[in-house]
Order: sequence, then C-alpha cells, then structure tokens
Amino acid sequence: MKFAPMSYHYLRYPIAKFLDKVESSPFDSIDLYCCAPQLNIFDYPLSSLIDLDKEIRRRHLKVMAMTPENCTYPVNFCTQDIITRESSLRYYQRAIDTAEFLECPNVQISTGSGYFNKPREEAWKNCRESLALLAAYCEKKNVTLLLEELKVTTTNVLITSRDLADMIDEIGSPNVVGMLDLDQMTYAGETVADYFTNLGGRLKYIHFNDRGHTVPGDADFPMKDYFDAMKAHGYDGICSFEICDRRYYCDPDKAIDDTVAWLHNNTDELK
Repeated sequence: MKFAPMSYHYLRYPIAKFLDKVESSPFDSIDLYCCAPQLNIFDYPLSSLIDLDKEIRRRHLKVMAMTPENCTYPVNFCTQDIITRESSLRYYQRAIDTAEFLECPNVQISTGSGYFNKPREEAWKNCRESLALLAAYCEKKNVTLLLEELKVTTTNVLITSRDLADMIDEIGSPNVVGMLDLDQMTYAGETVADYFTNLGGRLKYIHFNDRGHTVPGDADFPMKDYFDAMKAHGYDGICSFEICDRRYYCDPDKAIDDTVAWLHNNTDELK
C-alpha cells in the first residue's frame, strides 16, 4: 500500500515545512492540498509553480494526488447557477493542468450540490455533464479524477458509495474513479465492505483519518478494523491522511509523527 500525507494541516506554514517533514519521514509521496498562500489554484504566478516543482523534486518526493479546495464557496459544478458552474469547470481545468505539470496522476474532486429546494435530478444531471467534460479533458492530460461523495448536510447529489458507482457508470470514463473517506463513510452509515462491493476495482484512493478528519487513533473510529478490512479486500492503492482538524495547525509535524507511530503499532506496512 502507498501512503501520501496531505498538506492541509500545514496551512499556517510555508509549504517547505511540510515538504521537509515528509522528506524526513518514512513516506516519499504527498497529497498536495491546493490553497493560498501555498498554491492557490484560482491564481498563482508561473514562477511559483516552477519553484514548487523544483522544491518537490529536490526532496525526491512524488505528488500522488492534488486536492484543490472542493466543497466550499465559490466552487460548485453541480449548481443550477450556470455562472458558478462554468467558473468551477475552469477552476478544475486549471487544477488538471497544474497536476499535469507536477507529474501528478490524480486530482481529487468532491461533488457539488444543487439547490436543496429543487429536484435532485437537476443537480445530478449537472454533476454528470460537468464531470463528463472534465473527464474528456483528463483523458488528454493523462490525469484521473478521484470522485468523493459528501455528507447529506453538504450535498444533495452524491452521498453514498452507491451514488458514486452510479455516477461513474453514467460517465463511463476510465479517468473518473471512486474514493473512500472514512469520515464521510461512517456519517452515511456505510462500511468499508460497501465501498468494495459497489466500486470494486474502481476504488483507487482512501482518506485514512479518524472521526472529524483527525490523526488515526485520536478519535473513536475502529481504525485498526477499518485498515484490516481494506487489506482483506486486497486494497493495494493509495492512502492519504487528510488531517483537517484545527487542533493540528499549531504543531503539524507531530500529526505526521503520530500517524507514523499508529502505522508502526497497528500494521506491518512500514517494516
């Protein structure tokens, strides 16, 4: 299995601090969270992208995935508002271009939402059409979209692993695959087995984090059981640690140290 720490909890530091920490860890890959001031997908100078690429390569790291800010204002490719939908497509087009430049094979994309007082079918159609356009672009760029569902409080489009499978079926592109986020999964009342049943070999990425997007072992999820279930289903893809809780902002290095300790204590992956 491949592991890729995400840079989300390094938001209050220069990106070099994150890269230095990963370089000194057992990991050699990263999931690059894209936001200002580190890498703002809406607007960055070309020189910044070139410098970032050099800094990553200098440390002999690989970008396994990029995670542009997905599910907050003003990004929404499922909305009935066509202006927002079109601007969101341009945003993801830029993210795909950026991934291609960084030789990153994957861009994570979370479902948008439709108006909650309108038929779900409208937002579903917008989601399908938007993803189909982005998939066609990805096929030219050799980039894969990692499609994620969200909580019912966030979206009325993709909420379960079955929803993910249905949407991927309708798009019909090899460049759109599914992913599992343990926090979203548990909130929806699903299990690891549900994702493998519904997505099968199209499950290509996992956010391995405890409840509230915390470090494994810092909350109450049965993380060892989840990990063992992933292994039992033969998963050999990528695990990213999406650590978003603000408790980690002050000492982000410790979050990576604690993640490494959890893997050492509960798995044989780092031996």
